[in-house]
Amino acid sequence: MLRSKLYIGMFPVAGLLILVCLYSVYNHAKLSRELDRLQIERYGSISQVERVLLATSQLERAILLEADGEHELARSAYERSMPVFENWMESDQVEEDLTPFLRNLMSMGTAVFEGKNGPRLKLLNPLVEQIEAAGFRSISDNNSIIKNTNDVLRGDSQTHFYVVVSAIVASVFLMGYVAFQLSQRILKPIDALTESAARIGDGQYDMAGYTPSSKDEIARLENAFVEMAGRIAEYQRLTDKQVARTRRRMEECFNNLPNPVVFLNTERDLAYQNPAALELLSHVSWDAALLPQLTDRIEKVFGTGEEIVETDFDETVSVKIGNETRFFLPIFVRVDSDAVDEIECGLVLQDITQLRLSDELKSDMVATVSHEIKTPVTSATMALHLVLEKSLGELTNDQEDMLQMAVDDLARLRRLLDHFLEIARLERKSPRLDSVVESPLRIISSVIDAFSMASQSKDIQLVSQVEETLPKVSVDLKAIEVGLSNYVSNAIKFSPAGSKVEVYACLVGSRVRFGVRDEGPGLSEEDREIVFEKFYRSRRHRKIDGVGLGLSIVKDIAIAHDGSVGCAPLSPRGCDFFLEIDPVDSREKIDSAAV
Repeated sequence: MLRSKLYIGMFPVAGLLILVCLYSVYNHAKLSRELDRLQIERYGSISQVERVLLATSQLERAILLEADGEHELARSAYERSMPVFENWMESDQVEEDLTPFLRNLMSMGTAVFEGKNGPRLKLLNPLVEQIEAAGFRSISDNNSIIKNTNDVLRGDSQTHFYVVVSAIVASVFLMGYVAFQLSQRILKPIDALTESAARIGDGQYDMAGYTPSSKDEIARLENAFVEMAGRIAEYQRLTDKQVARTRRRMEECFNNLPNPVVFLNTERDLAYQNPAALELLSHVSWDAALLPQLTDRIEKVFGTGEEIVETDFDETVSVKIGNETRFFLPIFVRVDSDAVDEIECGLVLQDITQLRLSDELKSDMVATVSHEIKTPVTSATMALHLVLEKSLGELTNDQEDMLQMAVDDLARLRRLLDHFLEIARLERKSPRLDSVVESPLRIISSVIDAFSMASQSKDIQLVSQVEETLPKVSVDLKAIEVGLSNYVSNAIKFSPAGSKVEVYACLVGSRVRFGVRDEGPGLSEEDREIVFEKFYRSRRHRKIDGVGLGLSIVKDIAIAHDGSVGCAPLSPRGCDFFLEIDPVDSREKIDSAAV
């Protein structure tokens, strides 16, 4: 229906413009015909008269030349003029006043040049004057007709101009009127919809009092808008209900959570505290006891949005409540919002006091038990060696085999105890690592010397490869030698006879890398990903002695030195195990930056 209104409203304007166009086409055709007729009849007639007057002058000159005896010139002028007179006589536009005089002149010229009795020359001049007078009259009459016709055409053109301009002006006013009427019908419901949309934007979804203002396509739009507003209102109601339910659930979870939970706003003020946090903060000061230990990580969360989940006991937060020291492992999350000033940082403090005490107790127990067991194992090993040396008497072959088996088992037990003691020392970090500054070459040489006999007994070539001008490193010599020894021990254990084991040190990026390359069976990709985990052993190597602690100890040693470990396959076979730590100059820069 709205389209019909638009079409009907445009019909008067379109009809008036079509009439103007038709009138312009008709008037243009009429003017064109008049101009064509004027061009053909009047301008053609004037042109013929002018040619005849020119031919009359030529014929007069020819007759005079003939009388003077200039026969050739006279004949030439006569022949040029006569065709003009003949064309005049044959044309349809013959001037009645001029034609008789032209016939007399033609007769006079024919008589002179055809050898007939020549006319009297005294009649030539009056005849020519009569021809010229008649010709000028004809030209004047045609010019008058042309002028009158032009005046008529000019009047018609002005009339046409005024008619077209008036029609255009009328079309403009008519179009403005039609546009105004249509805009009132169209814009009125649109304005109503705009106001309703603004109310919806303000949260007012009630459209019960809205009624469509028309019965056309806009009415369908209005009905659809009212229905949409109703759906939005229902969705908002359900959303508010769901948000309220979710908020209640979150509050219940936070209130019943045994761990303290707080939220910080952008001003770093406490925006929320659950009951456990209120209980904790009733005994300690947030600003004095907790915030100084958490500031760096809180700023990192606000700055990068990165979630921080601490898993290391070294990252715990400790507070003293009375005579008791409690430890908390923090979890940081960022709560984003479209408004920058509404971004918050959530903090959960996991109480790991008992867990930390249990871990310390476990480490102390492992160290104590391992140390206590190591002493009788050493004594038993020495006693068995004395028996095997036959200092106490001869042994049968079976007795010697059984005793040698016992010695080997005690050796494996001693290695296991050494692993446990090293793990306990690294986990406890008390005392701290005894760091000294040493060159990589000295460290590599010490490890190779320790395994020279073991490699020779298995026919394995043990070599070193150390880059020159390597920077020195600050390490716990005992720990770093244990780590490299575990690498070398595994390489000798899994390499075939006649192969080569290379212990090397080189600079990789800004770090010093200590590593061991062997020509053994290597590791699968699956094994390489978890080979440094405690008690892990590859399925292919489980028949070989070991408990799966050596590589995990290397990893702990690297972590204690703020370094890293890794392994990579070699071609065509073998594996490269390495440990990377910072050189002395880099560690000094890091320490000074931390200070």
